[in-house]
Amino acid sequence: MVNSSVVTDRYDQLLDWLHRGALGDWDVPTLMSELIGHLQAFGMGLHRVHFGLPMLHPLYVVSAYTWQAGEGVVIDNYPRGITEHSFWLKSPVRPFYESGAIEGRIKILPGSESDHYPMLKTAGDNGATDYYIQLTNFNDRSVSPDGQEGIVVSWMSSKADGFSDDDLALLRKLHLPLCAQLKNLTHRRLVDDILQAYLGDYSGKRVHAGQIQRGDGELIDAVIYFCDLRQSSKLAELYDPAGFLDVLNQYFELTAGTIADFGGEVLRFIGDASLAIFPIERFGDRASACRAALAAALETVQRSEKLNSRRSESGEPAIEFGIGLHPGSVLYGNIGTPTRLEFTVIGSAANEAARIESQCRELDQPILVSREFADNLDVEWQSQGQFSLRNIGRPIEILSPPHQPILH
Repeated sequence: MVNSSVVTDRYDQLLDWLHRGALGDWDVPTLMSELIGHLQAFGMGLHRVHFGLPMLHPLYVVSAYTWQAGEGVVIDNYPRGITEHSFWLKSPVRPFYESGAIEGRIKILPGSESDHYPMLKTAGDNGATDYYIQLTNFNDRSVSPDGQEGIVVSWMSSKADGFSDDDLALLRKLHLPLCAQLKNLTHRRLVDDILQAYLGDYSGKRVHAGQIQRGDGELIDAVIYFCDLRQSSKLAELYDPAGFLDVLNQYFELTAGTIADFGGEVLRFIGDASLAIFPIERFGDRASACRAALAAALETVQRSEKLNSRRSESGEPAIEFGIGLHPGSVLYGNIGTPTRLEFTVIGSAANEAARIESQCRELDQPILVSREFADNLDVEWQSQGQFSLRNIGRPIEILSPPHQPILH
C-alpha cells in the first residue's frame, strides 16, 4: 500500500530541487548523480540507473548515461541503425518498446524471465533484485526508435524485496518533470553536437561561448594545413553524382579525418579542398603544432596508399591529393553577412599555405612545407627551391619531407 503523504513530501522536495537546478548550469551526469543521492537518502536502494536520450549526430542516435553503485556515471553513444545491433535484440527495453508500454517491471530472480536478458542476469549476479523501466515520447512504436525524441529511464534495485510501492509511486510521479528537464539538457547537448559536427570542437566552443557576431574574432598563431584533391574533374566524369559523392566522402574521411585524429581542426571544406588549423595554444608551442601537423600529413599519405591499393584491386582510379603546411598568425573569427556567417581564418598565412599546396602537382610531391614550417623540426628536408607564388609578395622556399622522416 502506498503512503501518499510520504510520497508527496518526497516528490515536493525533488520537484523543488529540479526547478532550482534547471536555473543553473548543470549537465546530465550532475543531475543524475544528485538525483540518485536524494533517492538513496529516501532509502531507495539503487543498483543501477540508466537514461537513454536522443542525439542529433552524424554517427550516433542515442546517448546513454548509466550510473552503477561504486562506479559513478558512464556515458556511451549508440550508433545509428540501433535495432540491427545485438545489444538491442537482447535488451530488456525492446519488448516493452515493441508492445507500446510506457512502463514495465521485471523481477530479477535466477531461473526466471530475467535470465533471458544478459544485462539483467549479470546484474542479478551482482546483487540487483528488481528492474523498472519508463518510456516516454516515442510517437510511433511500429518503427525503430532511431530519430525519435523518446527518452528511456530505467532503475534497478538492490534491496532484497526490490522496489516498494512507495518507491514506484515516487518514480511514476517524478517521471514527467524529470524527462522535461532531461529534454532541456538534451537540447543543450544537441547544440554542442551540431556545432562540433559543422564547425569542429575548437570553433564550436567559441561560437557556443558567444562569438556569434560578424567581426568577432582574435589573432591566433597556428599551423595552417591546406589539402586539395587532384584531378577531381576527371573523377567526376567517371562516376554518376552518387558515385562521385562516395569518392569525395572517402577522400575527406582519409584527409580531414586524419587531421582530427592528430588534434587539428578542419575549419571549412572549399569544394574538394579543406582548410584546417593546428592552433599553437592547443599544443603548447609552435614546434609541437608543426610536429602534429606533419605527422597528420604523413599518416594521410600512408593511409592513402592502403586505400588506393584496395581501389586498384576493384578497378577504380587512385585518390590523389596535395598538402601544404605553413605556420603564421591569422585572424580567427566570424566573417560574412550580418545574418549568414562563417567561422574561419583569414590572413596571409592561410593564403600562403594554399599557394604552397598548389605546387604539389607541379613538383609531384604529396606534401610541401614552407621554410618557416621546416625550421621548427629536426627533419632531413629536401628543398624544392624558391618560388614566386601567385598573389604572394615575396619568394617562398618550399621543401618536402623524406617519405618517412624521424620527428624529434
